[in-house]
Amino acid sequence: MKKLLFVFALFFITNISAQSYQFKITGKINSFKDKSPIEAATIHLERVKDSSVVSYTISNEKGNFSLEGKSFHKDLKLFISYVGMDNYTKLIPLGKKSDFNLGLINIKENSNLLNEVVIKSRAPITIKKDTVEFNVKSFKTKKDASVEDLLKKLPGVEVDEEGKITVNGKSVNKILVNGKPFFGNDPSITTKNLTKDIIEKVQITDTKSKSEAFSGEKGDANNKTINLTIKKENNKGWFGRVSGGAGTDKRYEGATMVNRFDNDQRFSVLASTNNINSPGFSFGEIQKMFGGGNNWIGGNGSFSINGRRFGGGSGIVKSKTAGATYADQYGKGVDVNANYFYSGSSSNDASKSNKEYTLPDRKYFTNATSTSNDENHNHSVSTEFDIEIDSTFLINISPSFVFNKREGNNRREEESLSESNVLTNNYTSNSFAKSSANNFKNTIDITKKLGSKGAFIKASITNQIDESNTDEINKSTIEVFGSNPSSETRDQESTISDNLVGLNTMVTYRFPLVAKKFFLDAKYSYQSDERENKQDTYDFNNSSQQYTDFNESLSSDFTYNDIAKTPSLELIYKTKKWRFNFETGFVNRTLENNDKLRPELSLNKKFNNIALDAGFRYRFDSKASIYLDYRLTNRVPGINQIQPFENVSNPSNIITGNPELKPTQNHRAYINFNKFNWQAGTGIYLYVSGSMFKNQIISNTSISDEFIRNSTYENTDGGYDLWGG
Repeated sequence: MKKLLFVFALFFITNISAQSYQFKITGKINSFKDKSPIEAATIHLERVKDSSVVSYTISNEKGNFSLEGKSFHKDLKLFISYVGMDNYTKLIPLGKKSDFNLGLINIKENSNLLNEVVIKSRAPITIKKDTVEFNVKSFKTKKDASVEDLLKKLPGVEVDEEGKITVNGKSVNKILVNGKPFFGNDPSITTKNLTKDIIEKVQITDTKSKSEAFSGEKGDANNKTINLTIKKENNKGWFGRVSGGAGTDKRYEGATMVNRFDNDQRFSVLASTNNINSPGFSFGEIQKMFGGGNNWIGGNGSFSINGRRFGGGSGIVKSKTAGATYADQYGKGVDVNANYFYSGSSSNDASKSNKEYTLPDRKYFTNATSTSNDENHNHSVSTEFDIEIDSTFLINISPSFVFNKREGNNRREEESLSESNVLTNNYTSNSFAKSSANNFKNTIDITKKLGSKGAFIKASITNQIDESNTDEINKSTIEVFGSNPSSETRDQESTISDNLVGLNTMVTYRFPLVAKKFFLDAKYSYQSDERENKQDTYDFNNSSQQYTDFNESLSSDFTYNDIAKTPSLELIYKTKKWRFNFETGFVNRTLENNDKLRPELSLNKKFNNIALDAGFRYRFDSKASIYLDYRLTNRVPGINQIQPFENVSNPSNIITGNPELKPTQNHRAYINFNKFNWQAGTGIYLYVSGSMFKNQIISNTSISDEFIRNSTYENTDGGYDLWGG
């Protein structure tokens, strides 16, 4: 019986092996009209039985292609497709021979090009200028797969465990649905909640703003945008997700998201709550909902985006979120996108640290414990209007509002000990703070194309108004021991207001030196930030039992202006193969501080600097390219670094600004090489980048015999960064 099974198995394996057909198909693709070679045409093989893709490739710059592999099916069908051309098909019968040289193949201009007929390409991959388009049907996934599952199947696309997407090593920072934002262009919400079944095409291109896309400017070469095209029959209906969980120690988590699509109209809501230090949605999900800006990510998973805090903070966190997004098109050329988001959290945190400091001549130790409780509520509203007056005139308006309320208390105890474990000082602090903040920001972009040679004029204006108010009570004690012992006790109430009025404008005029190839851009930008800071601190009066004694050393009242004027010129030359740009600008900057409480600390600083930006990109063929970039930028010192004010809010660490600071110059260079084989799904992406700093601003700290720290800021040369991969 065993022998019979062995013979049967051997016969079965031999029979399968006999049905595996090797093939190699080569040829050259030319235009029928002018006989020129066609680069980046898609060539793919399908099984005749079910039209599933067996293999595919792309023609090179000479129009040549080679398709190799094996198939268990004897009859295959070859397809050649290129945008604007008729498809070419040919039956490939395997079995009698494995090598097929198709010779010269001339494909004609699309016969339906001038008619209102939509021809759907069956090619797995299509190259359209700077866009790579994938046909979803050609990539097999599990049933009910998400868009994230689909992206993992596409050549050159990678998705890590946190949902971050890269294309040939370049980050994807925007995902659109039918060319429009979905929850503020957020990648994670889109990829995890949309299913593959409703997607028809995936398009990948360099990231561009709407104004850049409209005017034909270059995009961000180091970031990619993915556009998902919904099947027409699936662009209506409801879908979403619900998740929840519970565990020991009364831990819980729940989240839901519901969406409704109706062609151009889209409405989505989301909500979550938990007490496991989770924001409910990832940093990527929320960050792209409201754009970039001032962001940080904590080591415990909490994060903040433009002052909006998610995850609450460290320690044990209870958080809740809710939001909605709406998109629609009104009439012809008016697109509207609106978002609302609420986040609330309460956190309890306790920490303990023991540190050892090694100085050139001695050592010392610090022990610290701290506890805190925070309650935070944040409301955010953002809208976006795109108004296309006609094919040459576009207006973008993007207002946003943020409202925040927060209160919390903190207790900290810290002590310093000498190398022989002798106590040198100790510090105890108890504080309670209640704050509110309002933020308004609006950006208006106006773009007007002039003529047919690539000229345009563009104006952008951004205004920002921030208002922040804080009431704080602080009680602290510091004791210094040793040869000069001292003790200081504080019991104070502070009222703090911090307001910002910002204006940023830029005007660009593009003049074509050679139509659609060589351009001169003349630019002028003006930036003005006016910050008003007022802090009134009062000591507790034992006689009146009220906070009535004004403490000047812990109070402030100043207005700080940062004004920059930058005229610049940029030369741009671009062809199908390569692109070059060189920009130089003159930065005239004024830093002005008017100190009403300490007039002797007022200052007025003027700086003149050169800014440079040069880039070069060359595309060897449809599979390989090289990119170089150099930039010279200038960063001015902040108000806390340049103002000669002695900050004694923490008497164990006193910080003083330096009015002699100069702006930091950063020379940055970047180069990458990218080559990818679409058929094999293999490739190489190399990059090296580095920066050199002049007048880099550093902190210089001196430590007294009692281990009290005194810090200030200085300029230094010789700093550099280097990274690659």
